[in-house]
Amino acid sequence: MSEENVRRLQALYSRWAEGNYSEMPDLFAEDISFEVVNPDGRTIVPRERMTTFWRDFLAQWEDFRTSAEDFVEAGDAVLVVERQRGIGKSSGVRTEATFYSVWTFREGRAVKVQWEMDRAKALKAAGLSE
Repeated sequence: MSEENVRRLQALYSRWAEGNYSEMPDLFAEDISFEVVNPDGRTIVPRERMTTFWRDFLAQWEDFRTSAEDFVEAGDAVLVVERQRGIGKSSGVRTEATFYSVWTFREGRAVKVQWEMDRAKALKAAGLSE
């Protein structure tokens, strides 16, 4: 199943690289949670709040894209090395950063996505080592 999970994530990240952040309902489990890193620490966002969360987040950017640089299979999880790029809407500042997302799957659907800025933390979250 892990190869299928990677293929599905590749399709999602292809959309994100084009700036299309619309939901892929067949990918997300009903009880999915998103754990995001922000300046205040970490936020857990349940599925019912994710659309609002994304809309508010994307509204801060003139152009925001997320591309995948690597996919690492880890049993029921997939670690994705992401490159996020954007131009701040109010500042006009162009930013670019590497993030690591750990996607956990159950029965072919993502039940959790955890973003990390630190590679070691992401590897640990995926059950992998250096």
